[in-house]
Amino acid sequence: MKHAKINSHFYDECKKVREAVGGIKNIELINRCSTRIRIKVIDITKLNLNKLEGSKIFVKTLLKDDFVQLIVNENIDEVFLNLLKSLKISYEEIPNDFEVRVNKEGNFFKVVTDGISVIVKPLIPLLITMAIVATLSNVFNGIDFGSGTLSETGQFAKAVGEMFDILQKALNLAFSIMIPWSIFKLMKGSQAIGISIGIVLCFHDLISTNDIMSGEYGDIFKWFGDASFLESGYPWKISYVGQILPIVAMSFIAVYIERFANKFDIPVFKEMVAIPMITISTFFIGILLVGPLGLLLTYGMNEGVVWATTDNVAKYIFNPILGLALPWLVITGLIQVLVVINLQQFTTFGGTTMMPMFTQLNIAVATSILAVTIINRHNKELKRTAIPSYSLAYVSGSTEPALFGVGLKFVYPVIAASIGATVGIIITTFAGVICTNGNASLLVFLSITTKPEILDKFNIHTIAGGPYLWMAIAIVATFITTFFATIGLSKIKVFKEMNAKVLERDFSVN
Repeated sequence: MKHAKINSHFYDECKKVREAVGGIKNIELINRCSTRIRIKVIDITKLNLNKLEGSKIFVKTLLKDDFVQLIVNENIDEVFLNLLKSLKISYEEIPNDFEVRVNKEGNFFKVVTDGISVIVKPLIPLLITMAIVATLSNVFNGIDFGSGTLSETGQFAKAVGEMFDILQKALNLAFSIMIPWSIFKLMKGSQAIGISIGIVLCFHDLISTNDIMSGEYGDIFKWFGDASFLESGYPWKISYVGQILPIVAMSFIAVYIERFANKFDIPVFKEMVAIPMITISTFFIGILLVGPLGLLLTYGMNEGVVWATTDNVAKYIFNPILGLALPWLVITGLIQVLVVINLQQFTTFGGTTMMPMFTQLNIAVATSILAVTIINRHNKELKRTAIPSYSLAYVSGSTEPALFGVGLKFVYPVIAASIGATVGIIITTFAGVICTNGNASLLVFLSITTKPEILDKFNIHTIAGGPYLWMAIAIVATFITTFFATIGLSKIKVFKEMNAKVLERDFSVN
């Protein structure tokens, strides 16, 4: 989507759409799949769809309930981008490509999660690279092939493994540094200052949270010692690497410091004093105030989630509940909170308890859409949308096209995915499966870790059979449970009626 270009012809056609639906103020939301753009209008009496007659990019225009549906044969990404531009909506500022709310404000939590999505969006290429490098590093250094890991087979393999390990650590550092850049970019601040703040808060002379939490530098809560206040008693040398929420907070503080500094319109004073003070003041606030508080926040989040997902009793309560909620968290955007926790776990411990759960979620969502496709196998319009979306979920772990394009419309596939994901999560929880930061899809086997030093940090011991066997069993169980749950739910009267209504409304050509 981000590679789509502004096209003058498409833009002119999209302006006609804006006029035909009664203007921007008459649009509540816009969603899309691989073949259609759907516009939910507030007042259908303001529609004038005759303006779209003879359109060369919209094959057909349909009105179903309060949705105006525009069928597009090709270049739907480009058309959608031009439609957003015609509505004066910035692509960079929308949290979700598949459903854009235009004139309806969300609650506080929705605003927060949307904000996280917008901040992370420019960093997605970096996150993808991080996942691939973490997977390759695990293949060389973490997977025991029977006679040891690949890096133990020879000097060349050892060198390659070390290179991937260094690259992985460097990318973790880059991610923390780029967060301030993304926020400054979003807030129309100086991107150069954003990058410089990321670097100074993550500088190598500062002590990583991992080293502090390991006890190497003493008790985390014993701040005042025999040494002087700023030498070792007060934790002022804390690095922001891996401290995602604290560095987000510092970035916003820095943006507002910059806005305050820009109010001084005295030429020499502004260049020589005001602008340098942005980075200097941000550094001291971050090191002396937010850093120690952020360390406690990061420590508390990591320890709390690790306890909830690995404790002998708590994990059998927390993990299944989370499994039931996961598909709905994706739909509401609250999944972004878990994504942050997952990244913090990985940068702190080298592994994560979230990735096995994300994998079961993505397999369950893909399977539920596969089942819906089979149930409605005679509907070609549905298949055009569903097949690419569930294939993408199986291979890459991206479930938004499947959920927003198909699942949420029918509802019962999302319920089935909740049930199936929970079954798989119970199995991986019981077996003690831990992953690195890889691909939460069928490729997850490349991200499973058996390193004792990582498992010990979670106080986990994988049961007999090994994590690979149990992950395979969990995926099969998730697939079977989700598939038959979807078929079973589709036979219930309320869902059968809903199925017919959705097919008529969203996947018909008349």
